[in-house]
Amino acid sequence: MKTTLKQRVLQFFEIKQLNANSASRLLGIPQRTLNRQVNENGKVGMELVSAILNNFPDISPRWLVLGEGSVTSSHDFEFERMDYAPFYSDLPVSAGHKDAFDPSVERPSGFISMPQWHAEFYFPVLGASMEPEIYSGDIIGVNRLESLNEIDPEKIYMIVTNESRMIKRCHSDENNKELLWCVSPNYPAFTINKKEICALFHVVNRIERL
Repeated sequence: MKTTLKQRVLQFFEIKQLNANSASRLLGIPQRTLNRQVNENGKVGMELVSAILNNFPDISPRWLVLGEGSVTSSHDFEFERMDYAPFYSDLPVSAGHKDAFDPSVERPSGFISMPQWHAEFYFPVLGASMEPEIYSGDIIGVNRLESLNEIDPEKIYMIVTNESRMIKRCHSDENNKELLWCVSPNYPAFTINKKEICALFHVVNRIERL
């Protein structure tokens, strides 16, 4: 029987002989938050998942996120195939988070298999700019756009610059073709110069936080 994410987190605590107090210190997450997520009726957030993977590289991302394979990671990524897309747990998407994304340099934390969506990459989301469509703690699957001319104002995009990775709806400025409007439900719209955009990705899938 496949385990839930919460069950796997509790199994991780047992393997590492951790309680909420010691895990809080090691993972940098408030003890009250940990208790709510793993010992009460709360949902395990991707912040906790990311903290585990970042601090315990021996734990398999595939096992923790998907419940597949063994608990410990072999670091060989032999399971990378066309139906698995890389997941970058340490590259959250949210307005203001620095570090652009270069798939030729970044090493994925693991892989996610949802071939029906044909996503190229998966990222965790932090921040509430796109709620209630995309929540903080969700994971998004994205595909790269080859041209800024492909933008559809009804779709959601991940915009990558040298300073940030953010998710917004987009449309071109009517008076200045060099500007792109970035729109979200919870923050004022703003413009960005298209020359500042390193890459643009269409959000094709959302994995709801558990």
